Amino acid sequence: MQDYLSSAKDQQASIYIEGLEFNPNTRVLSCDEQVIDLEPRSIELLELFLTSVGQPLAAEHIIESVWQSNFISKNVLTNRISTLRSVLQKHLPDSDATKILVTYPRKGYFLNPNSVSFAATSPETAPNDAELESPVSQEGNRSNPVNPWLIVVSLALLISTAVMGYMLWQSPTRASEIERDQRLIPKVELLLNRLDAIGENSRKYRKVVKALLLQQQIEYAYTDLANQDAPSYFLDPIDSSPFFPGAKNMRTSDYLLNIQLKDQEVDKRLIAKISLIYPNSGKLAFGGVYSIDVNNISSSLMEINRELANYFALPAPLPPEWSVDNAEVSELLSGKAIALDGIKLNTMTSTLIARQLALFETDQKKLVAFTNLVQTRFNRLPDELKLWLGIIHFKLRDLQTAKELLTNTSGNSTIENALVYMMVSHIAYKQDNMEKFRLNYMESLVALLRVVPSEDLFARLSKPESKSTCLQPWKSLKLSVKDPLIIKQWESLMLNYCTAVGQQISNQNKKPFKINNLNIN
Repeated sequence: MQDYLSSAKDQQASIYIEGLEFNPNTRVLSCDEQVIDLEPRSIELLELFLTSVGQPLAAEHIIESVWQSNFISKNVLTNRISTLRSVLQKHLPDSDATKILVTYPRKGYFLNPNSVSFAATSPETAPNDAELESPVSQEGNRSNPVNPWLIVVSLALLISTAVMGYMLWQSPTRASEIERDQRLIPKVELLLNRLDAIGENSRKYRKVVKALLLQQQIEYAYTDLANQDAPSYFLDPIDSSPFFPGAKNMRTSDYLLNIQLKDQEVDKRLIAKISLIYPNSGKLAFGGVYSIDVNNISSSLMEINRELANYFALPAPLPPEWSVDNAEVSELLSGKAIALDGIKLNTMTSTLIARQLALFETDQKKLVAFTNLVQTRFNRLPDELKLWLGIIHFKLRDLQTAKELLTNTSGNSTIENALVYMMVSHIAYKQDNMEKFRLNYMESLVALLRVVPSEDLFARLSKPESKSTCLQPWKSLKLSVKDPLIIKQWESLMLNYCTAVGQQISNQNKKPFKINNLNIN
């Protein structure tokens, strides 16, 4: 992170954003000495980004800094970001504005440090290398000759120290470098929409293909999976329906992906026709036909993911660290009771089991046994698995642990999922933290904009707060799941939660409420 704005003011210098010049004293952005007309709020936003170049700023922080409010919709910020990008794109037609003003999903926005620089330093003020070096040289000329053996010993010690330091710090340093590199590359928001199957073999392997592709995209650092922001993502099992979890409700994403699986007569292979679509226009952005080896589905899907990454101009995905066979995945997705004894836990299998248990399992001993098993298996829980464990602890009435798992994803990022906000709000209510209860309730409303038409949510907000208005947008959610147990469980959560909302708002009957189906007292 670098504070270009303060440095430029101190040096009385201008800041260049590629071909555009920003004068921090006059607060004027210009192109070829022609002033670009910016609204005051856009200037404030630009200045804020210039104080933290290369470092993502969370939406909440930006809103509080620029608008001095915690209650401005994130859509206001999104629109302002779009306006600023439009200005950049207009005056820098050969550049990609999204790579200058970068969106880092779930973490915020930042200016790419590769696009920002100071005005060239004048020769009069430039440091003189000779002057800087001259004291050392002069001192060296006055000093006595140094013993060559002392130099050799010193060098040996220095090399040994460097090697040991490298061995000790290689992993964290490398991890830091990877995280920094990932931060500087704009992510693509991708919605895994539907997977249609034609033929007996294709229908047989549809669930396996959905599960493997979903997990690979979750683990790929450079795509933000829009499915995860839909409340139904945590209600939909991975089943034989065409839609991926959460896909039916998600209204916004950069791209959506449709796949058609079709039987191939020879070698028991499948044909996968992929269609990458622009959601706003419905036009095809990218397409291709690929062969799926039913004996090695994971590797075949990785080839598709590499093609997608190449189209997005993103780094190629690496093969997953886990390996599973088709039979193992099929068994975990079958809906049968899962035996934890002897099962090989890795990121893939643990996530599948967690999803199944969170949705279907009612045996508390089994839920506890699984959470204990997973906690000992992983030194650092993957984000996706952490969310599912949070839901399991929510079912177990271990609300404090649930809160920690649901709110502390990597980088302490904010989860843009209305259902998760609802759970966190409920936990705050149970812990008698009314401020957090209300804030997370309002966060859930904002997050619903991703899955509920804005006119519907606006109509809901125009009415007085009550139990019925709280429930209104949730009733419009479309679920792929047909299982009555899941439907009843989560409908009860929403009903009882909105009852508490109504009671809190009306300042009546503030007694704790009970969610019967989840046994939360």
